[in-house]
Amino acid sequence: MTDALPIRRTLTFQNDLKSLIPKNERKNLLFDIEHISKDDLSRFHLLKSKMLKPFRSYHKGQNRLFFIYCHQCYHEYNKKPNCEGCDENDLEKLVFCMIDHRSNAYRYNKASLTDFKLWDP
Repeated sequence: MTDALPIRRTLTFQNDLKSLIPKNERKNLLFDIEHISKDDLSRFHLLKSKMLKPFRSYHKGQNRLFFIYCHQCYHEYNKKPNCEGCDENDLEKLVFCMIDHRSNAYRYNKASLTDFKLWDP
């Protein structure tokens, strides 16, 4: 078993977490995402839309979590999202960007998916 990748959360993700996920399920969700390893990434599918290419999705119940694996985003997609956490010396991390209900997961315009402000606890 490999070590878990460090995660960062955006402000959007943090707000969605509080508004969409019931309080008693948040702890389990955070535990799950904090223990994602590099080996686990192969089971999370890349999104097919050209606009959503650098993103991967993780399903938890009725919700879909969008995240970016920094190494892949930096090398394969040329830093397409404007993420303030992009650091070419620290690419082994996951940036969780947003949560939405699975039925709304692909209804985003390009502007809402290209600019991220990271959340600092």
